[in-house]
Amino acid sequence: MSRRGQEADTRAGVTLGEDEEQGEGAAPAPARPAPVRPGPTLRSRFPRRLRVLAALAALAGCAALGIDAFLVEPGWIEVVRSIEFVPSLRASAPDLLLVHVSDTHIRDLGPRERRAIRIVNAAQPDLIVITGDIVHGESDPLAVEAFLGSLRARYGKFLVWGNHDHYRKTVEGWAPGAVSRAGFVLLNNANRRVDTPAGRIDIAGIDDPVTGHDNLKAAMVGVSRRDFCILLSHSPEIVRSIGNWDIDMVLAGHTHGGQVRLPWLGAIVVPFGTRPYVEGWYDAPGDVRVHVNQGLGWSYLPVRFLCRPRLDLITLRGGLPAGTRPRASIVGRS
Repeated sequence: MSRRGQEADTRAGVTLGEDEEQGEGAAPAPARPAPVRPGPTLRSRFPRRLRVLAALAALAGCAALGIDAFLVEPGWIEVVRSIEFVPSLRASAPDLLLVHVSDTHIRDLGPRERRAIRIVNAAQPDLIVITGDIVHGESDPLAVEAFLGSLRARYGKFLVWGNHDHYRKTVEGWAPGAVSRAGFVLLNNANRRVDTPAGRIDIAGIDDPVTGHDNLKAAMVGVSRRDFCILLSHSPEIVRSIGNWDIDMVLAGHTHGGQVRLPWLGAIVVPFGTRPYVEGWYDAPGDVRVHVNQGLGWSYLPVRFLCRPRLDLITLRGGLPAGTRPRASIVGRS
């Protein structure tokens, strides 16, 4: 046998011997685990170009929302038209058009205020009511008086105070004089009777209930059960206190409609005590119709989102339609 063959046999023998010793003695060595390959990451699934485009689209969307909320909607007035049937008014008489404005928060006579004046006067209303919060911060008295004095109505203009009017102490200073010179009747826990071709209307107004200045009993003195009665209040929370008073309709504001609304969720924040009366028409106990205007201005922050400033044009129509009175009275928006 050659030397090379002997070395091969020796190596084979040594190897076999070691294997036999391992088989008889120690346990076999564990198998090595297969290497774990990392899964695909977000970075690997989407190329860098797509990630950049997605980031830019998100930024553009946020910018668009901000522009809408801070620059577009605060000055973009919505006009809502509705019809309310009033059994106590004569059906044969012409309709009466009432414009409901609230929360004007006038700082100066800007584009929004001027557009509101044009819209209201173009409608040629019979009655104009403003349900509080006339001022905003350090309002210019001349601008407030100019705005109020520019509005025109056939049978009268009526106004009540809101909480911001009291916060700024304007009710104790220049505001009553400005309101009077502008041709508005201030209903400070008082009422006024209005004669129209359709019949008599009692318009009662209470001072601001938010700051505790309201007195419903005083406001209703002399109101006739036979007449159609409208109660003006800054906050709709008064609805819980009207009891058996002969009130047919309550017009209020204060909520701003939430000022910021989200899809499917609606108003995120509203003033305490105002839910469920946030904006629009409601039925309250005692067959009382409640309308809440979502305001012309803004408070605290100059922002509105999915909640434009609003002017409500309400047609008061005598008699009743065939069948029952329709509850959804809104007939148009623009």
